Amino acid sequence: MNSKVWMVASLVIICLLSAFALSKVYLVTQPRIEKQKREAVNIALSQVLPQADSFKPVIPDTLWYGLDKNGNKVGIVIKVTPRGYGGTVETLVGLNMEKKVTGIRIASPAEGLHETPGLGLKSRNPDFRNQFKGKTATEIRLKRDGGTIDAISAATITSRAVTEGVRKGIEKYSKYLKP
Repeated sequence: MNSKVWMVASLVIICLLSAFALSKVYLVTQPRIEKQKREAVNIALSQVLPQADSFKPVIPDTLWYGLDKNGNKVGIVIKVTPRGYGGTVETLVGLNMEKKVTGIRIASPAEGLHETPGLGLKSRNPDFRNQFKGKTATEIRLKRDGGTIDAISAATITSRAVTEGVRKGIEKYSKYLKP
């Protein structure tokens, strides 16, 4: 056999062995990766609905029931994705059975938030997020729009996006709060 055939045969064998090794690594690591993703989601859900002991997905990646240790519904968590200045602002919203916000969590830049650093990213600050706690949909508007939420200075687009997203999400999904 000439050297070109040996070179091609060697490359084919190396590719097959590499593919086999990669598939084995994937099979070993994939369950661990999925577990870590589920744990990260549960931590985020617990941040916005702390009275829940567990969460049951209702609409994949959009709506979860928050359950107490006896399996009784204590509220819901919804994900809204309003459009801000730099793109979508993924926001988790916790609601108790009285349709009041228990907390909101805005994605980090590592999770895909593309708002302006120093301006729109301030939406992640507790001073802004905590304004939503205990509020109902009718109260969730910027003050300049007749509501109770202070906008972030120089980041009105992001402030309005989060506020409108939370309010519209509550209006759309609060029907799931029925016992």
